[in-house]
Amino acid sequence: MKNPALSGHAILVVEDEPLIAIELRQSLESAGAYVFGATQLPHALQLAGHPDISAAVLGYRLGQDDTTAICSRLEQRDIPFMFYSRYDDVHQLWPNAMRVPKPAIAHELIEAVKATIESSFAHAASKAA
Repeated sequence: MKNPALSGHAILVVEDEPLIAIELRQSLESAGAYVFGATQLPHALQLAGHPDISAAVLGYRLGQDDTTAICSRLEQRDIPFMFYSRYDDVHQLWPNAMRVPKPAIAHELIEAVKATIESSFAHAASKAA
């Protein structure tokens, strides 16, 4: 692939299911992204503050926790995020966040991440105008 879809972007992946986390990492890296990964809430919150993050792909549940605090932190920083989750109820909490239901093929997920980043750039440009 000459110009990978996510080249130059750092993506935070928050997923507590190990096999899914590995698949996400591999898919995003094959699309040119640098991936920061977290499986637990404290580490994910720390990474959500990283200055290089372009976007985040979040599972909704993290063991007994959920990703609400991470979403809030990312929103404060104007970092776009999307969910990769079986739970439909995330739209009630975060109606502007895209949701890709598990399981998805890599191409669908990459396109969703790309759309999440692009919609963020469009939103920022309209705020600046």
